[in-house]
Amino acid sequence: MSNIIPFEGSKLPAFLKNAQPTANELAANVGGGGFPVMSIKGKQFALTRGGERKTLMNPNDPDEVATSINVVILKANPNLSKIWYAKGYTEGSDSKPDCFSNDGIAPDPSVEKPQSKKCSTCSKNEWGSKVSEDGKKMKACQDSRRLAVAAPDRINDPILLRVPAATLKPLAEYGNDLAKRSVPYSAVVTKVGFDRDAAAPKLTFKPVGFLSEEQYGEVQDILKDEVLASILGKPGEAPVMAEETTAEPPAPAEEAKPAKVEKPVKEEPVAEKPKAAKKPEPKVVEEESSLEAELEGLLDELDD
Repeated sequence: MSNIIPFEGSKLPAFLKNAQPTANELAANVGGGGFPVMSIKGKQFALTRGGERKTLMNPNDPDEVATSINVVILKANPNLSKIWYAKGYTEGSDSKPDCFSNDGIAPDPSVEKPQSKKCSTCSKNEWGSKVSEDGKKMKACQDSRRLAVAAPDRINDPILLRVPAATLKPLAEYGNDLAKRSVPYSAVVTKVGFDRDAAAPKLTFKPVGFLSEEQYGEVQDILKDEVLASILGKPGEAPVMAEETTAEPPAPAEEAKPAKVEKPVKEEPVAEKPKAAKKPEPKVVEEESSLEAELEGLLDELDD
């Protein structure tokens, strides 16, 4: 025992400085999956951590509920998540859904009675498979997108935010606007609020500033953490129910144009076919040199 290095007050031993951190099995499956969850029920942001739910209040007025929050979108699941309850979802219930998919392609392997082999052919995934109480058509199997977000000053504390069906289009438009300026969404502080004109919770997104170089480095580090795989929905993890919506059916995606294939050379002479007109090369827009100018242009473009 005399060779043991005291823990309290001691620096990390030199031989451990280059050691790779291991997965924390000591904390696995404890405290609601090991990560906090952000709820938007009733157009209020509430954070559930370790089974305790806390409504977020306005930092400038502690008596008022926060109407928006500033977060860093660390990572998004590229596939839509799906969730279905045979008898409907009871508000506040923590029961496991009867069928769900974290990738939107096929039911999760843990589902005992999958409704279909593929989500694309499932009757519960068809528009009009459910009718709301006010008579609006919707899908019995609800769509959402799982996001891993964090407060700008606590990037190493990722949180699950499920974006409901009604917000998928605004989220996509926000991502496209950033992409047009070659801005990674994980390099921006995003203001998330509520659409005041929408009956059900519908989120809005707006950039408010860039992260510092140090903060962006922290983002790259947390992306390697196993907890992000759980937040985004690794196989076997039942999803948290998102608020139901009666959003309009999504517009079909534009069909991708086939890549241009060069005409092969024929050995025997044949009648020459008319050549397709060559598409003009797209013009490259020169990015502004300074970070401040880029942010200013981005905010002007997205400002509502």
